Amino acid sequence: MADITLNVQAYCKVILHAAKYPHAGVCGVLLAEESKVKESKSLKFVDCVPLFHISLGLAPMLEAALLQIEGYCKTKGLVIGGYYQANPNYDDQTLNHSAKTVGRKLSDHIPEACVFMIDNRRIFPESVSEAYKVYLFKDNNFKESDKRETVEEETIQKASDLLRAEAYRKLIDFDNHLDDLSNDWRNVEINQLISQCV
Repeated sequence: MADITLNVQAYCKVILHAAKYPHAGVCGVLLAEESKVKESKSLKFVDCVPLFHISLGLAPMLEAALLQIEGYCKTKGLVIGGYYQANPNYDDQTLNHSAKTVGRKLSDHIPEACVFMIDNRRIFPESVSEAYKVYLFKDNNFKESDKRETVEEETIQKASDLLRAEAYRKLIDFDNHLDDLSNDWRNVEINQLISQCV
C-alpha cells in the first residue's frame, strides 16, 4: 500500500473548498509529485485543484477541466493522483457513483490513486483533523485505507487558522472559472496566503 501524505497547500485547499460551499457538494483533484509516484509508489500530494460545487455529476465540463489540469501538471512534474468529494447532504460521507467512477479512471493511470471523502461535520476550525476517509481501488473494489496519518499536526493548525480568517471566500473552483474566465483555478492568491501562514 502506498504512503499517502498531503502537504499544507493540498490539505488547506480541500478544506477551504468544502467550507466555501457548505450548502452544496464539492469535488476536486489532488496533484502528486510524479517522480515520487514512479520511484517509490508513494503519493505526496502537493496541490489541489477545486473543481465543482454546482454539480458533481460527470459531464463534459469535467473532461475540459481535466485536460487543462493535465497540461498544467506536465509543466510542473505533477500527476493527478487523487480525487476528493464532499456530498451535498451534511451527514453523508458515502462513496457514491460519481466518486467511484472518477476513482476508477484515475486508478487506470496510477494504480495507487485514491479518493478522499470529506466529512462535512468536521469542516470547522476546532475539528479539521480527520476531516476525510481515504479509499483505494484494489481487487476491483474500493476499500477504506487503514492509514490515518496523512497530514501533520502543524498542517491541521494552519487549516484551522485559515478557516477562522474566512480565507475560503477567496478560493476559486472550476465552476467559478467557467462563469468568468478571469477567475484563475490555479488559486495563486490562496497559495500565497497559505505560504504566508506556514
